[in-house]
Amino acid sequence: MVVSGSSVTSHGNGRGPDMFYARTSDHGYETCVEHLCMTGCLSGGFAQQFGHLDDGLLSGLVHDLGKYSPAFQNRIRDPEHSGKVDHSTAGAMLLMRDGYFAASMAVAGHHAGLADLGSGGELDGSTYSARIRRAFSAGGHSPLSLADAWRTQLPMLRPATQEKPAATSKSVSRSLRTPDATCYSDMMLTRMLLSALVDGDRLDAEFFTSNRERRAEHPLLERVKERLDPVALAKERTPSWHTLRETAQRFSAEYADANRFQVNRAAAVMETVAQRYLDKTDKSPLDVKRCELLRQCLRRGCDATCGTGLYTLTAPTGSGKTIASITFALEHARTHGLQRVIYVIPYTSIIDQTVGNFEKIFGPDVVLPHYAEAPYQLKDESDMDENDLKRALAAENWNAPIVVTTAVQFFESLYSNKTSRCRKLHNIANSVIVFDEAQTLPVPYLRPCVTAIAELVERYGSTAVLCTATQPELKPLFDRASTDGQVDIPEISPFSDADRETFRRVTVERIGDIELDALADRLDDYTQVLCVVNTRKKAQYLYDRLAHGEDEEGTFCLTTLQCAADRKRLLRTIRERLVAGKTCRVVSTSLIEAGVDVDFPVAYREETGLDSIIQTAGRCNREGRHAAEQSMVYVFSTEGGCAPYLRQNLAAYHVVANRYADLMSSDAIRMYFNELLGMLGGGGGSGRKAVGNDALDVHRIIALHGHDKGMPFERIAELFKLIDTPTVPVYVPWSDETSDEGMRLCAQLEHGDIDRTLFRKLGKYAVNVWPRHLEQLLSAGAVLQVGRDGDPEGNCYILRDRGLYSPQLGLRLDSVAADGIFV
Repeated sequence: MVVSGSSVTSHGNGRGPDMFYARTSDHGYETCVEHLCMTGCLSGGFAQQFGHLDDGLLSGLVHDLGKYSPAFQNRIRDPEHSGKVDHSTAGAMLLMRDGYFAASMAVAGHHAGLADLGSGGELDGSTYSARIRRAFSAGGHSPLSLADAWRTQLPMLRPATQEKPAATSKSVSRSLRTPDATCYSDMMLTRMLLSALVDGDRLDAEFFTSNRERRAEHPLLERVKERLDPVALAKERTPSWHTLRETAQRFSAEYADANRFQVNRAAAVMETVAQRYLDKTDKSPLDVKRCELLRQCLRRGCDATCGTGLYTLTAPTGSGKTIASITFALEHARTHGLQRVIYVIPYTSIIDQTVGNFEKIFGPDVVLPHYAEAPYQLKDESDMDENDLKRALAAENWNAPIVVTTAVQFFESLYSNKTSRCRKLHNIANSVIVFDEAQTLPVPYLRPCVTAIAELVERYGSTAVLCTATQPELKPLFDRASTDGQVDIPEISPFSDADRETFRRVTVERIGDIELDALADRLDDYTQVLCVVNTRKKAQYLYDRLAHGEDEEGTFCLTTLQCAADRKRLLRTIRERLVAGKTCRVVSTSLIEAGVDVDFPVAYREETGLDSIIQTAGRCNREGRHAAEQSMVYVFSTEGGCAPYLRQNLAAYHVVANRYADLMSSDAIRMYFNELLGMLGGGGGSGRKAVGNDALDVHRIIALHGHDKGMPFERIAELFKLIDTPTVPVYVPWSDETSDEGMRLCAQLEHGDIDRTLFRKLGKYAVNVWPRHLEQLLSAGAVLQVGRDGDPEGNCYILRDRGLYSPQLGLRLDSVAADGIFV
């Protein structure tokens, strides 16, 4: 597309019948010129962050080109007597015709989301190709022809037919791909351009209609408007292409500078906090080692030769990885001019803990927690304070110095086709991304997760840090995802294998097979003990055996058969009793392992993957108050098998356990991950038959990123679900002497007073059950079905028989099929 440097003044002057409007608000009309130029400069500025200013600028300038049609102008003046008008296809046609295919697809999807590309010959259906082909086939009745008035008001968008052959919908699949690019990169770029466009579009819409001054971008939006001349825009006078492009560039620079200022300020705060740790005089031997890690992270973060890229941070549990990793991330961001830190946590059960630690250091105005049960997400806007409102706005596009989120939110957004999910993606570029407990990256989606990380590092200027005590051997997967076929992954931690031995605080001993009753007898001999089993059913059985007489108060069960509100409360009580030296016997599924801050003198762990066994060991003698020889972690096996998804982990564990007496050694850990990935088809291993790449990419997500597959954005988004289960939430109307919130929320749901905030609040009172258990509960009249099939949330279920649920044990299910899949 050729752009013109000239400007034009419309004959329309002031509000009148010859004016072209994009939207209305209580204080007037926004002209098409104003909205398109503002959105173009914003989306162009965002796209400049990853090197695609012109794609972003052009997509913003044409995204609502169809609003120039008489039908839309009739609608905006008389909405009660006018139907909806397609106002995105015209701009998509123009961009596609002139060769901007990724931008064209973004424009076509900026309301409904990215459609599948489809095939060039399609005429029917909902794919992008079919939609564009139908539009071109309409001739003089196409959206582009019907919106012909844009040619006068936006002369810089005149066609480029002399410079290059016009494309047709038949050549879309062939032309989209450049010679040195992969289809995966093409599709990720399309999502990123959609993100830049949607954020720019929505920011301008909000700026015009409600002018939210709490929005962090608000001062920048005011400056963009001033540079474009608000009076001229209101009179439909279009700035020149040079002015638009320069405005987009300046916005991009100022946006980046504002973000860097926030990051630099947070880094300075972290330096002060770190120095206090380092200057402390009465250090224990464990504190000395923690300070070595912290000092190394400070040094490497400040080192300009440690460029953006992929890093590992491998340090034992209890070494202060969280503080050390955020220190490196902020220093590295400041050194290399990156714009935010994104901290990705595997489980919602530990995200509050991390957010609380960060808020104590940086203050709540710097930290954006983005997960369903974040406190501000559970409030109505009328109940929000100033910081809640700022967080709610920042959560829409992740414009915050430190974002703390879940792996589900992070990765599902990268593979989404929906506008609300994709809106934040452009702000992942030029960030430091810390993956806490990296060993928990889900095996069935390991290749897509690794490929996404590699893409962000290679093409979007980000740095990724894989942070864990048990580093999985992911280099072969990163090598496959890399353009060069080889990727360097430096280690940040200063610890050698010998150094890691100084952190050893437990002794692991295998005790073989044991019956559950005998296991309960052993647990009963301890005042404080943790036992982690593989299934919820076993956890409930052991609790029943232990909770008797005076010991009932000090006996606890933790599974996902309890709602999150009860688990959180129980964990708080468990920590208090442990510190006070009171009786505290806990039987749990693996939900207690990753990052939950508890400290038991002894632990038992049912056989599973070695990484999980080591995580359980991290809950024993956590602060090193006792000698390792006195702090035992007993590994046992019981009848009942294991969940199918654990079989390879268990097999790899047995290979290692049969070779190494010391399961905590670095050699044992390395061999375990090599064996596991070898069995699953990811390289490595000892020659055993692999189950194939499908085990690391269960839905063939990477293979679907192909032009010959029709670039199925929608299909990929449907398939990529990190928590991909057929379970159904049952909401528990629980109340006690401290709160009746669960009961009130369930009553609101039953009465049909339903909105998104309600479901966020209800999340902490949900128990996920299998469909056949739901059928049993329905047959017994134990749950109430509410909602209508036409509702967005579908049917919902409220527990009617409250006798089936107790906070101590959760929901009692007599027969649990595929029990081990959930923890």
